[in-house]
Amino acid sequence: MTIRPSGTVAFLFTDVEASTQRWERNPGAMAAALARHDALVREAIEAQGGYVFKAMGDAFCAAFPTASHAAEAALRIARALLDEDFSAVGGMPVRMAIHAGDAEERDGDYFGPTLNRVARLLDVGHGGQVLVSGTGADLLHDAMPSGGTLRDLGSHRLKDLARGERVYQLGGIGLPESFPALRSLEQMPNNLPSQVTSFVGRENELREIDELIAEHRLVTLVGTAGSGKTRCAIQAGAELLERFDDGVWLVELAPLSDPALVTAAVAQTLRVKETPARPLIDTLLAHLERRRMLLIFDNCEHVIEEVRRVVPAILRACPNLRIVATSRESLNIAGERVLRLGSLPVPPEHDAVDLFADRALAAYGAFSLGDENAAVVGEIVTRLDGIPLAIELAAARVRVLSPHQLLERLNERFRLLTGGDRSALPRQQTLRAAIDWSFDLLDERERTLFRRLSVFSGGWTLPAAVAVCGETELDEWEMLDALSSLVDKSLVIADSPGTERRYRMLYSIREYAIERLAAARETEAIAAAHARYYSDFVRELRPLVRDLEDVRWRRALSADLDNIRAAIDWTVFAGHEPEVGLSLLAELEWPELLTSPHESLRWFERAAALNAAMPSELAHARILRHHLLLSRLLGRSPAESDATARRAVEVARAARDADEVARALANLGGNYRDAARFDEAERALIEAYAAPEALSRITRNAVLRIWAVTDLQRGDLGLARQRFSEVARLERPGSEAHGSALLNLGELHFAAGDAQAARETARRAKDTYSALDSVYLGLARLNLAAYALALDDVAEARSELRDALALQRRSRSAWLYPVLEYHALLGALLGDHGHAVVLAGFTDAHYASRGEVRQRTEKHAWDRLVQILQANYSGEELAAHLRAGADLADEQALEHAEAIHQYTIAAAARPQED
Repeated sequence: MTIRPSGTVAFLFTDVEASTQRWERNPGAMAAALARHDALVREAIEAQGGYVFKAMGDAFCAAFPTASHAAEAALRIARALLDEDFSAVGGMPVRMAIHAGDAEERDGDYFGPTLNRVARLLDVGHGGQVLVSGTGADLLHDAMPSGGTLRDLGSHRLKDLARGERVYQLGGIGLPESFPALRSLEQMPNNLPSQVTSFVGRENELREIDELIAEHRLVTLVGTAGSGKTRCAIQAGAELLERFDDGVWLVELAPLSDPALVTAAVAQTLRVKETPARPLIDTLLAHLERRRMLLIFDNCEHVIEEVRRVVPAILRACPNLRIVATSRESLNIAGERVLRLGSLPVPPEHDAVDLFADRALAAYGAFSLGDENAAVVGEIVTRLDGIPLAIELAAARVRVLSPHQLLERLNERFRLLTGGDRSALPRQQTLRAAIDWSFDLLDERERTLFRRLSVFSGGWTLPAAVAVCGETELDEWEMLDALSSLVDKSLVIADSPGTERRYRMLYSIREYAIERLAAARETEAIAAAHARYYSDFVRELRPLVRDLEDVRWRRALSADLDNIRAAIDWTVFAGHEPEVGLSLLAELEWPELLTSPHESLRWFERAAALNAAMPSELAHARILRHHLLLSRLLGRSPAESDATARRAVEVARAARDADEVARALANLGGNYRDAARFDEAERALIEAYAAPEALSRITRNAVLRIWAVTDLQRGDLGLARQRFSEVARLERPGSEAHGSALLNLGELHFAAGDAQAARETARRAKDTYSALDSVYLGLARLNLAAYALALDDVAEARSELRDALALQRRSRSAWLYPVLEYHALLGALLGDHGHAVVLAGFTDAHYASRGEVRQRTEKHAWDRLVQILQANYSGEELAAHLRAGADLADEQALEHAEAIHQYTIAAAARPQED
């Protein structure tokens, strides 16, 4: 098998000149001819140790360990094709190009500027011609294949517009020597400027421009500050040169301060002289009337009204002329096609990383992208939104800062991202200047809206913008008009993730707008309006809560999680109108479904401490309830939660809200149950459900669920089954609550002695939670592991425990100790008694210290574990090992669980005895 070269690689690219016309003339013969061509090319490449990493149509891309091997393969291909009879298709004119350099290899493909360079070299050649770059020629100087020759064709500008390339022609005995002039930029009329850096990325956009300009006479590239519109337009012009007999011409509008000079700028670019007593536009149109030409109008935004007058006049008078324009907003001219240039793709895609690596290497020759810094570079370009200008400015800093240091300083990006190309326009030398340019072109209404929109975190909807940013005289239609203008000017991005369009700003744009908001002294007022809006927004979803519609509720809020966080931070943590944030939290019924239990508990712990700011007793009761439930979810003991549970009942009674009183009493009953105080739990639950007809659907469900689990814990399976049936009747299939009901039903099956039915039910719960990406998925996997152990299905138990532990560590939920105890049972069943007994000591000490009893399924596993350990250790030995386990820290216990997991893998790999 051919080995993929790495490091400095020699590349050979080939393709067939004018193959499209050959296909159109004789497709049958061409198919047969191309099959023979492919076989000859591949054979020659592989004979020289080449690796074909891409074959598209009639083109081959191959990598070689040395330039000599690539050159020998090229000569072999040329001779083999000459010896073959391709007269049925009018010949097989294959052109080839060789270049060498560093390249990044990923998944069997190669990436980087070296690949771009050899592709551009291939573009300027002719069928039958083999071109070699200056770098490739240097490498061949002392390693030329036998009979090979190099002919210097001089320096040429290739279509990548970077530095000129010294080009050589590879020849050999019997091969043709004379060809037309190379198709380099010097041979075609244009004024496209040379570029000091290579063009990286945007291949898809270049293809789209190519397709659009073939069908439409005006294509406008629209994008935000620093998105690379100019560079992309110029590169597209280079790619399109061969289509336009009269050339491609760049009209630079950025230096103009007077819109009236647009026509003069076009005339000056094309060297059209003004004629006395005749308007310049008429002279220009007469010059262009019969020409086949592409004009690039660059940076139209600040003179856009004049461009909107001149461009239609040119298009009407000149039928063979095409225009590509670049602007922060579209020209809104009849027949215009707009292509929005977004940011470069960030990891897991590679364009943004490739651009950083290329510019960093240009700035600091010792830079290299490798395993030690790839993740950091990926984070840098992601934090910079994939904006090409920002990436280039950051990459230039590697002269003095490592990628790790760059990442640490990105919070000060407007100070960091300065000092770009000094030959560029001032607004292109720093990120702030680029955004300043866009801001200065806004009218006062647009500037006001732009800075106020910065209060949103993670995006917003039109109603949100109206409520938070609108002035009293600005209705929804006027807001839509202003917002659309900011979208058109590329300062806001419009997304359509669902039925309602959402808007957002890139991080860099938003940071700039936040500074503008502060400078206008509006931060406090707009942040307060933002917090009030989202407090009201959450409250308006209360009907979904009462009807137990947790999936619809989560879907309605998930897109605005970052806005909810921002509102909570501003009010509850920063202390601005805290009652607004407390009202929001009081309505946040299922916080652990929106974000992690840990973050949720942080919110409610802080809120519970703000007694003086509580907007009402009802809000206070709800906050205490969530504090209690989240504490329990994250492993707080019944004793630790007892005071909160009792206080929640007191506050709920003071609120005189039937639902909240019932919820508080039921939660107190759950606390009693976990401490095995079943009589007290029963009294609390009876009181909670004394008037079910007065309770909402969610409250009846919550009380009955806690009661049914209590019945199950104390061994009354009949009552548990009866109450679980009522719970299931109240729930929506596919919901979070339904998944929980399935888990409860599984526990009921297990308690009744049917482990297989329990497992099947738990699998349905796992499927439900997987579809919802629920925090409770770990609990479903834990139950599945328990049932698998009961059925001696070690393989499934091992798999589910592994995943359950990973999910627990991510959520930091209360299931750590049951997960570890089931690991101990798994190890004991397979003979790893040493780790099992120590882990058993750790978990048993946990239950004892918390005053918490094991649930029925956990108790079944524990009894079985103790029985195995007692059979393998004396009483004194067992006690000593259990005491050693009790002294472990959590991380040490996790190491024992990992050891058991590895032991089970080894045990599974051992051959089974007959």
